[in-house]
Amino acid sequence: MRHLIFLFFISQLLLACAQRPSDELIAQFKHPSYTLTADSESINNGKVRQITQYQPEKTAITILSDGISAFAARIALIKQAELTIDAQYYMIKEDMTGAIFLAYLLEAADRGVRVRLLIDDINTSNYDDVLKALALDDRIEIRIFNPFYDRNFRGTNMLGDFDRLNSRMHNKSLTIDGLVTVVGGRNIGDEYFSAQDDLEFTDLDAIAIGPLVAEVNQAFDLYWNDVRAYPIEALNSKDVDVQAQFRRLEQQMFKHSVKSFVKAHLKHQQILENQSFRDFIYWCDGRVLVDHPNKDSNYPFDVSTNLAGVLEAAEQSILLSSPYFVPGEAGTEGLIALADKGIDVSVVTNSLAATDVAAVHSGYKKYRKQLVAGNVFLYEVKPDAKQKQRLAFFGKGASRASLHSKMFVVDEEKIFIGSFNWDPRSINLNTEMGLLLTCPNLAKVIVKGVNADLPYKSYRVQLDQQQDLQWIEKRREQAEAVYTSEPKASLWRKFQAWIVGLLPVEDQL
Repeated sequence: MRHLIFLFFISQLLLACAQRPSDELIAQFKHPSYTLTADSESINNGKVRQITQYQPEKTAITILSDGISAFAARIALIKQAELTIDAQYYMIKEDMTGAIFLAYLLEAADRGVRVRLLIDDINTSNYDDVLKALALDDRIEIRIFNPFYDRNFRGTNMLGDFDRLNSRMHNKSLTIDGLVTVVGGRNIGDEYFSAQDDLEFTDLDAIAIGPLVAEVNQAFDLYWNDVRAYPIEALNSKDVDVQAQFRRLEQQMFKHSVKSFVKAHLKHQQILENQSFRDFIYWCDGRVLVDHPNKDSNYPFDVSTNLAGVLEAAEQSILLSSPYFVPGEAGTEGLIALADKGIDVSVVTNSLAATDVAAVHSGYKKYRKQLVAGNVFLYEVKPDAKQKQRLAFFGKGASRASLHSKMFVVDEEKIFIGSFNWDPRSINLNTEMGLLLTCPNLAKVIVKGVNADLPYKSYRVQLDQQQDLQWIEKRREQAEAVYTSEPKASLWRKFQAWIVGLLPVEDQL
């Protein structure tokens, strides 16, 4: 009992050291605001009308699967903004692409565009002064979602306020003039855009033009005006040297060559500005799924509840891509039940050698044998080059390639593209969002592309005659390779996954 009292006392002391900003201070910088939509006379509105006139009731969708093009599309759209930019991200990293992204937001503000930037606070510790400097521009507002109140000692914040800080905003969207939006799985950082040597995330975004954009606007406004969205000025009270912070951005921008990004940006901008853009469009019905900022499961647009309903209604096939896949007992039994009904259920996730978070693999592997025995097709993505190992906290490490796309395709008709992983964290803790589309033409293209590449880019997990797991590697010009343990994963990686698997932390993965 004395130990419990002592721990309680310490936790309260730590919490007391990190006080929430006063309501008066927050009100000084925070005023409700809502989406602005470019009027009919604007250039961008005219471009959108040219595209949507063919299918005014449907949403035009363009898929961004290549990292460089995905980054180039964002910059091209920011450069074309006339009225407003609304950006919502889980993470903007302090690297080249993060600096370029922020620099273009500043450039847009300088030409009169209103910029609203909402960032989760999980990775802003090194960016506080840069964000404060940007927010001093009259046209830029920056809000931090669910912040650490003590900006210097975040670890003590977590110890004293764990339940609140353990829930994060994982949403990702970028919307221009209330007319065009980019929604998907990418944060802003080099590894998401093919700009980092030792780690590249394979990911997926969608550009949307049409009725769904209004739903993304509503979702952004909901989070922007939520009580947990704090102005950076209320959190960072320091006087900052604005020019010094802008020079810091410039140094990050030119730390590595940006030549490939410049070329890709120019190419993609030309596509966006001419008629050939129509060649990349799929016309879809659909809706935006988004969790309530308070993660209220009764919210009608709740991501996990709606996706579960779509999966349960499947009649022929399910293709599920989730880099962090921890289905739990209920999810495992649900997928096996669907397979028992004759539905082709395929799951694509990371192998231990490819994942950037070995801890999550520890939660997944305990269900692997049960899934395979239940006729669920299981594919684990391979790293495309020798993995670089390093000691890291809680199982994180770098590999050359790692699956990061979160995508569901059901009956080659319905598609979900967004931020949602099939794991306890996405289901119960973090807020998520994405596009749920009814789009058979696009669904068939996605499935065809996956089926063409997956056999050579992944290991097929099967059971041998002794009912033990084995990994089958299909190679184009050589015989198949068979592995009886986690292929191409080092002993250190295997140890990480094993030791975390002993801990009662699955609900946090």
